[in-house]
Amino acid sequence: MAGIRPDKLSVSDIKSRLLNIAQTSLYRLTLPVPADVRTLVSQRGINTLDIDNISLLCSEANLPGSTLATHDVTNDYHGVSEKMVYRRMYDETAYMTFYVDRNYKVVEFFESWIDYITGVGEVFTRKQFESPYVHHRMSYPDDYKINMYLTKFEKDHGLDGFSTTLEYTFVRAFPISITSMPVSYDQSQLLKCNVSFSFIRYVMNRTGTSRVGSYSDARASGVAELNSLNRSSQSAEDSLNSSVISNTNTSRSSNSRGGIPGLSDALNSSVINDINGSIFPLGSGIPGLTGILNPENG
Repeated sequence: MAGIRPDKLSVSDIKSRLLNIAQTSLYRLTLPVPADVRTLVSQRGINTLDIDNISLLCSEANLPGSTLATHDVTNDYHGVSEKMVYRRMYDETAYMTFYVDRNYKVVEFFESWIDYITGVGEVFTRKQFESPYVHHRMSYPDDYKINMYLTKFEKDHGLDGFSTTLEYTFVRAFPISITSMPVSYDQSQLLKCNVSFSFIRYVMNRTGTSRVGSYSDARASGVAELNSLNRSSQSAEDSLNSSVISNTNTSRSSNSRGGIPGLSDALNSSVINDINGSIFPLGSGIPGLTGILNPENG
């Protein structure tokens, strides 16, 4: 297939096709909590509403990516070196930034999750861990790993039937590190907590419905097909409406032996012309269709 030659586009086409760009500030983090971790954080004063608020306090997140691992093949063709894929490499870490609330429940939540992983609060209390001679025991992975979700949407989500979203599922995720949070006597700023999550892979799903536009420049790629489809749909709808009106008028005419003079013949003729025009655009029509549907004209 040859490349598309450069063509002129109208300003309206450029706006409708190029200015509908996704924005970075519209997303939603869903942070489920393993049952045992939820029990521990509830003992430390964090309830379900607090956990939902922590998800809303996520100020920065990264949509994950992946890389294909390849090896070189140099002996198949003379003078040609090719790369062959043997594995898909997923990002290993998801970086999230959270605003810290005034009650420091964001910090308490993630510290408690890591405490559960390392046995703090299960084997020994925090007070006992102040001793230099305490030991630790890690929890079982199935008890602290869980799927985490990040949804990307746009500001017109839910308006006029538009609901396209990107849903990322981080499989078996858990917090692996909490970055130090500097404080100082300089000008005050918002305190943020940076948390890194480990996961084994991600799954991306594009869901919902999107808007289908129509363009005036038929030379652009795909525009002719789109406009043709729209015209065919409109023609079929018009033909159906005319057929319903014609049948209604014919029924009334047979009952009252009068009807509206000339309306039945005009509508029947319109239906036949629409059907012939939509199915046989060259004007050949369907042989005998006019005489079958309208015997008086046949």
